[in-house]
Amino acid sequence: MAKALVEGLISERLSGGDVANSKYPSFSSQALKLLPPKDLNWRSVAATILGMSYGSDNLVEQQQAFVEAMKISKAAGNVYYHIFAGSCLGSVMFKRGKLREAENLNRQLLRLAIENGIEGTGIAGSLYGSLGSILCEWNDFDEGLRLIKQGIELSELGRDPVILATCQIGLLRALMYRMDIAGALKLMDDLTKRADSFALPPWVTGPLAALRVFFWLAAGDLTAAVNWAQECGLNIDDEINNRYQLEYLSLAHILIAQNKLQDADRLLQRLIAAAKPADHVYMMIEMRLCRSMLLTLKADRAAALAELQSALALAEPGGLLMIFVSKGKPVAGLLEEIVAAQKKDHDAAQAGFSLSYAQKILSAFKAAAPPKIEGLLDPVSERELEVLHLIAAGLSNREIADKLFISLNTVKTHTKNINSKLAVNSRTKAVARAKELGLL
Repeated sequence: MAKALVEGLISERLSGGDVANSKYPSFSSQALKLLPPKDLNWRSVAATILGMSYGSDNLVEQQQAFVEAMKISKAAGNVYYHIFAGSCLGSVMFKRGKLREAENLNRQLLRLAIENGIEGTGIAGSLYGSLGSILCEWNDFDEGLRLIKQGIELSELGRDPVILATCQIGLLRALMYRMDIAGALKLMDDLTKRADSFALPPWVTGPLAALRVFFWLAAGDLTAAVNWAQECGLNIDDEINNRYQLEYLSLAHILIAQNKLQDADRLLQRLIAAAKPADHVYMMIEMRLCRSMLLTLKADRAAALAELQSALALAEPGGLLMIFVSKGKPVAGLLEEIVAAQKKDHDAAQAGFSLSYAQKILSAFKAAAPPKIEGLLDPVSERELEVLHLIAAGLSNREIADKLFISLNTVKTHTKNINSKLAVNSRTKAVARAKELGLL
């Protein structure tokens, strides 16, 4: 009976089913009660699936379940399941903002995989991908991207579409952090095609679709974003489910783009309230940063500063950087005010974060800012730089228009402006000149 329950749960996982479903915690718990204490291999599987079944509803309980699964699998001598449960545990740590603990765990598990000759498996790929994502968040993109790509290669060899998609979503976030628009768009297309080809679970396909919203909004295609929200049936008065945090955060960004600031603020406050008891620190930081920018638009500077300070307090234990830098000028401006004020009278205990941490983020902002290029009387705009990257990637004007969701005439105007600013008369020369200037 107990083994039949576990086999059913495994079958659901392998078929791409949604293990993060309300019935699975009870099934997994029942299996653990029924399985003999000495049946360690089956108990390790049941404990791992129990952890997976919690989803994002309670990260504390989910972490405890994976810790228990690691203990049981270690006692059973099952190295593979010990590493698998550990990789799941690292993911939970990341969500809880415990990036330093997650980094240490991933490195320990990789050493264990190497010692046992399974470093070339898909599960090892998940470890490389997770470790790479952590390093990218800490602004170490050279090593971080190398590890994520290594994780993708191993996941492809392991033929696990879920692990592969998870690694690719990590790469997508890193490319978005780097403002590699061309690379991010290409990867998004590849991920969408893969999602259509494999039965990926909702906790993979949902966030993937939600991330596309940010591309639409950046391209000024509010209609596509609104249509997506309507198709998903998202509403600000829905009962909040933490499994759909990114989808609702995307809805908040759509409402802000529509200038429905009161509705967006109400939604964000509800999201934060729901995420707090689940200890979903990473998403709370995202939500508070979004609300900080919203309050800036509402001209409530004091509240915007307070919201950013709350985000800093949540983020410092994990040393998060790029989650702030990716928000651009609005957050940079607020952070400069905070640093200036704290230099005069900083009480770390009262503020909840150290001045040195705030200064470190501010330095990362300045390092990420587009350099002032000598020889350019009129600097290339962010949108023109996006077009320039796509030109360098070999895309035609029509393909660029499709990628950025803008008209063909708009692309031609951007191209004309780029040529004028770079003092060239062709696409080829524009790319060559941009490389000389360090724009590409």
